[in-house]
Amino acid sequence: MRIEPYQSKYFEDCIKIIQSNTPKYIDYSEHSDYEDYLSRNEKIYFVIFKKSDIVACGGYGVNNSGTKVGLSWGLVQSKYHNKGYGSELLRYRLSHIQSNYPGIDIYLGTSQKTYKFYEKFGFIVEKVTPNGYGAELDQYDMVLKTISEN
Repeated sequence: MRIEPYQSKYFEDCIKIIQSNTPKYIDYSEHSDYEDYLSRNEKIYFVIFKKSDIVACGGYGVNNSGTKVGLSWGLVQSKYHNKGYGSELLRYRLSHIQSNYPGIDIYLGTSQKTYKFYEKFGFIVEKVTPNGYGAELDQYDMVLKTISEN
């Protein structure tokens, strides 16, 4: 397993990953947002390889004032769920954030189908919006509070 920064040549592989998670984890309406996201230049996004195949992808963003970090589009190819790739990708992103933006709380949005995964890493549910991502996909807004050294 290796992790590399996203490049545009990985676009189709990442699209296949989101498609493999639709409609169980991702609503079809989110596909165009994801395609737009992948087309942006200013993102921080990574891919995980198993041999020569991309099996997961995910990144994060920082607001303009550098006071808030949000995880973005963490996805694992459905046939590789529960094999450690999502955990490895999340640990990598959290480490990258802590190295580059220490002391900043980390936010994410996920659904009722995956929020327990993030709880294992210390994320706390702040708000639940029923059907926030589409029919039967509730939006769970979560945060990982960092410990201030002050």
